This record gives sequence, C-alpha cells and structure tokens, in this order.
Amino acid sequence: MQKVLSRLIALLFILLWSHTGMAQQQDSILLLDYTLDDLMNLRVESAAKRSETIADVPASIVVISRQDIENYGWQTLEEVLSNVPGMYHINDYLWFGADNFGIRGFFSSGSFSTMVVMVNGVSQREDWYNSFPLSKINVAVEAIDRIEVIRGPMSVVYGSNAFLGAINIITNQTDDESLAAIAAGSNGNYRAYGRVSGGSDKLKFSINLAGYGSNGINQPYSKMTDDIHDGWNLPANPTSSGQLEYHRIYLDAWFSIDNFYFGFLQSHSKRGVIDYYPGFDDGHVANIQATSSVFGYKRSFSKEIEAKAEVGYYSFRNLLDYKHNSDTTAYGFNDIFSDALDAELNINLNPTSKWDVTFGAYYRRVMRDKLVVDAPNLSDDYVNLDAGLARGHTIQTWAAFFQTSYALTDRFSLFAGARVEQTPGYEISYSVRFDPSGTYNYLSRVGEYMYGDPYIIPRAALLYHISSKHHLKFMYGRAIKQASIGENMDIVRYPDREQLKPANMQTLEVNYYSMLSNRSVLNVSLFQNFANNLISRTNQMENGVMRLYNTNSGKLTTLGLETSIQLKPTQNFSSSLSVILQHSNNRQEGYEDIALEYAPSFLAYGTLSYLLVKRVSVGLSGYYVGAMETYWRPDTRDASNANDNRNPIQLIADGSRIGQQAPGYFLLNTNVRFNNIFHENVYCSLYLHNLLNTEVRYPTTRSNDIFEKGTLGHSRYLMLSIGIHF
Repeated sequence: MQKVLSRLIALLFILLWSHTGMAQQQDSILLLDYTLDDLMNLRVESAAKRSETIADVPASIVVISRQDIENYGWQTLEEVLSNVPGMYHINDYLWFGADNFGIRGFFSSGSFSTMVVMVNGVSQREDWYNSFPLSKINVAVEAIDRIEVIRGPMSVVYGSNAFLGAINIITNQTDDESLAAIAAGSNGNYRAYGRVSGGSDKLKFSINLAGYGSNGINQPYSKMTDDIHDGWNLPANPTSSGQLEYHRIYLDAWFSIDNFYFGFLQSHSKRGVIDYYPGFDDGHVANIQATSSVFGYKRSFSKEIEAKAEVGYYSFRNLLDYKHNSDTTAYGFNDIFSDALDAELNINLNPTSKWDVTFGAYYRRVMRDKLVVDAPNLSDDYVNLDAGLARGHTIQTWAAFFQTSYALTDRFSLFAGARVEQTPGYEISYSVRFDPSGTYNYLSRVGEYMYGDPYIIPRAALLYHISSKHHLKFMYGRAIKQASIGENMDIVRYPDREQLKPANMQTLEVNYYSMLSNRSVLNVSLFQNFANNLISRTNQMENGVMRLYNTNSGKLTTLGLETSIQLKPTQNFSSSLSVILQHSNNRQEGYEDIALEYAPSFLAYGTLSYLLVKRVSVGLSGYYVGAMETYWRPDTRDASNANDNRNPIQLIADGSRIGQQAPGYFLLNTNVRFNNIFHENVYCSLYLHNLLNTEVRYPTTRSNDIFEKGTLGHSRYLMLSIGIHF
C-alpha cells in the first residue's frame, strides 16, 4: 500500500511540474451554471439499457453528479450513498466489512444484496451470497462522473437481486480532462488519485487509479457491549483502535475504438473486521480482491435499430485471517473465492416515432464457488470445513426479457415488460471435520438444489405527461431474489428440510415529477411494497435438539411517501430537501404485532451549495435517520424441562430483541472548495465530516449480535485535498 501511495504522489508532482503550457480548462465551479430545465431533460441509461429522459422512465430516479461530489466533498462511496434519499447506512464490521444499506424500509443483514450495483453497466456481484459488498467495489469518489440510482423493482432488466432497484456508477465518460489529487486528514485518512482521459475521433479512453484509507473507528468496546468475555483474551479496557483500519486500491481502464469497447476493473481492500468477537492485537484482517473485465460491441445500424453485445469475466476472493486469541497456534482463516463469466445481447428498436422496444438475452455461468474454513478455536468440536459447488458442477442462469413503450397520445404513454429467468439445479458438496472425543470424524455430503423452474417477472406503467414540465407516473413491478449457494448450505446440512425458493417483491408506485418554476423541481413518490418468501433464520426443535434453519417464512409490507424538492433561487445558490415517511409491517406468522427491525419511519436529507466568490464555494450536506429496532429473536425450548411444549408461535411471543433500540441521529458535513489557486486549474478543498460530532449508533444485526448496544459510526474528522485538472 505504501509503495502504491508513494507512486501516486509522485505522479501528482510530475503532473504539477509539467502543467505549464497545457490548455486552460473550464473552471470546474462553473458547473453551477446548469439550469433546472437541464435537470428536467436529463437522460439516463440504467433504467432500460437505453438513453431516455427522466420524464420518460417508468421509475423513481436519483442522479448524483460529479459536481455534487465536488461541492459537498464526500470522501467514499459509502458517504455518497448515505446521502441518497431513502437509503440508510448500517455497518456491523463483519467479515466483508459489511457496509450495508436499507432502502424503502427494507434491510437484509450481511453484505448489500437488495439492489444491483454496477460500474459502467458491469455488475459487481459476488457469487457466494449474491451480494454487492462495497469493500469489493471500492470506486474512488474522484473517479465518479455520475451515479444513477433507480428505485423500485428492476428485475425485468437486471434479474435476481434488483429487489429494490439498481445503482450504476459511471466512471468512463471521456471529456479530454485529466486529474491528479492527494488528500490527508485526521484519524489517519489519506487519498491519492490519478485520472487520464481523452482520445480522438475513433479512440477514446479513461483510466482511474486510486489508493485511500483510514484508521477506522476508535471506540471502547464497552460502548458497544456490556458482555466482554474473558475468553476473548483482550487487554483491559479494550478498544477498536488499530483493529478496524482499512486500505483500498482501485483501478479501472476503459477503451473504445469505433464500435468496440473494453473495460477492466481491479480492486483490493485490506480491512479490519470483527467476526464472532474482536481479535487479538491488530485483530482479524479481511483481504478482499476482485477483478472484472468486459469486451463489447455497440452499433447503431440505423435510426430504428441499435444493438449491443457484451461478454465478461469476474473473479472474487475474500481471505479472512482470524486472530481469536493470543495463542498463534489457534489462528485460523475463512476463504471465499469464485469465478464467473457472462454474456448479454440487447437490441433496441424504434419502429415508429411513438413506439420503441428493447429485447435482451443474458447468460451467466459460475465456474467455481467455494468456502474453506480452518478455525479450530471457535468450537470445542469443530475443526475445518470445505463447501461449495460440487466437482464438475456449475451454477448457470439464463434469461430473456423485453420492454416496450407506446405513446397513445402526446400526453399518455403505456409501458410493459417481462423477463423469464431460470437457474437450473446444481450440486453442492459439504465436508466438515469434527474432533469431539480426540479422534477425527468426518461428515461429507452432496446435495442438489432442486428449485430450477423458470420464473416470469412482469412490469407495467402508465405515464401521463400533463405538460412539458409536469409528469405523472403510475407503476407496477415485481422482482425476485434467488437463494445464494451460501444460503443453500442447508441442502447438505439438513437434507430432509424443504429447499429455499426465490424471495419475491411487488411494488405499486405513483410518482409526480414537476418543474414548479424556473427555480424549483419537485419529485413526489407514494409507494407500497409487498414482500413474500423472504429468507429468514428460524429456530426449530427436532428430536430434542434445537436447530437453526433458513426458511422462506419472511413477509412484510411497506407504505411510504418520498418528497424531494430542488431549489435554485439564484445562479450562485442551489439546495435540496428530501423527507421520507414510511411504515413497515412484519407479516410473518407470529410477528404481526412486533415492530419490524431496521426500518426507520422517518428520514430526511438536505444539501446546500453557495458560490461565495468566483473561485470559492461552500457546500453543506446532512441527513437524519430515525430510530431503529433490532431483530426479534424467538425463545428456545428448555431441553431440560420435559413440560416445555411451547409451539413456534409461543416461542416467538416469548422472544426478545437481540439488542437495544438504535436512536435517531442527525449527521452534518461541510466542504469549502477553492478553485484556480496558486496555478490555473489547481483546486483545494477542506472537508469536515460529522461537523457536530454526532454519535452515530447502528443497530445490532444478526450477523454480529455480540454488540447488544449497537456498533458505532465515524466521529468528526477533517480532510484537506489538493488537485490539478489538465
């Protein structure tokens, strides 16, 4: 990491010295010259894999621009997404370094898995949990040209995992402008970044390289739990100091020649995590590596026909080194690794000026997907585990979809789409070694995932263009979320249990998008989500033994109202305010009267950007996240009491929360940016995260339930950045 950082710093100084004589570029702060009318006519591609204006897209959309990131100074992708209306951050510091997000009242423990996350349209999924860990994606904020957040079920376009929408992070817009920057701040925060972008009529390219990191949070573990065990072998008054550091490297390169293009992404994270309980000394360290590469061809054959074909290869590994106590002979590891490839074909047709159609075909093949664990100190009996795809087997997914829209009149448009998707059965191997009596025993099984039927996923909408500046959208959609191989381990652990089916969600939504005046834009969404077959962990007694299973027992509904307004009263001033009211109910049997976990009922977001003088701007951004309950854990039968015959509903009623309620909090950030200082096109920014030093307390999750008080977010820190555009 130090070598990479030193090279990036050297690159910056080379660029600074070589800048003399370079063509002067437009002052970046002049991007404030955009108008709200431009915003109304903004075009996006992520919603339908074709370019459309926001008014014509049957979805609720949030766009984060490079200008937003520069104005408000956000330092990481996690910070950017935390400022997206409706999204709220929870970090339990588990093995992927689980920065996870809830959205629209729904949160799933573990790594982020309820929205598809892409970089330049390329999926960043890992295949063990079918999730999108941000510590795998690692995009540096300086590399981001824009982020398109599509809210609502997007499975017709993106298949499984687009449960609550899709996020496309765009870094490859070639504008013949390059950048080099460094930053340093309190709490060990550092950044170094370089970008080269340009080309000719035929060749275009962009390359982004970054290294950044932080000391993480430094808090006494006593602020997170009252139950610090002697068996953890931690020092007196233990803290997280030095145990939750992270260091990240990110590289992407994109090239296009005529109609061909090639993209490559490489990321590496080294970060401290907490697994089962805090580690000894510098703690447990997760080394996360990921590679994505795509090759494609895109061509417009005429005004009526456009086609795009793409193939990709993906590799992922998360190697977690355990240090569960000071005895080095007891150190262990947890290793997840996978390899996959995919291919996709999209055809866009415009038969008439009123009618357009998109066809798509998709195929993905997971060639390797394994979990290897060696952690003998975690159990008196357990020694090691080898599980994953059985030898000679792969996980294959194929899908085909279409979307079409037709303008009935100048004001009314109909939209419809459907996807058929299938993941045929595959075999899972499971080998575990026990040593309960001093003699090694082995358990080895192979099981087959059987729910491989095709699934049909529909979507429909009616768009009413009241006028050129007022639009009303009535939308319906369904989405599915396939059980991952990690969740399907019960097939071989407990072969007599019913296998998992895909979870599903359907959404009804009305969206009003309007330019109220030349100075204000309003966006209002009223939505209701119905989720069923959610994968839940359930305790059940069998033959006198309490076992923990994954089941399709989860059900919930959410009714929400999202209101956002963007204001630009003068050329030098812009602001936004979003308020979200939502109410989620747990509809699972036995939980109807128990408040749903991880579902705040009130959220608010605000930004303010002001150009003080020609070269100096001030940005404020903040958000409020309401109070959240933690998971309700059912009670278990008392095996020593022969008269304990409580049924599962009674066990639920006798249960309790795994942690305390997380209080609501308000977090405020500020950024001051100076442009064209010292030299043309040199900028400097001063960013203060958590200006009020608010205590951010995330609720306890099922993934890390040792912290009954909840885990903590970053306290106040300062960052000073300097960079040059050339």
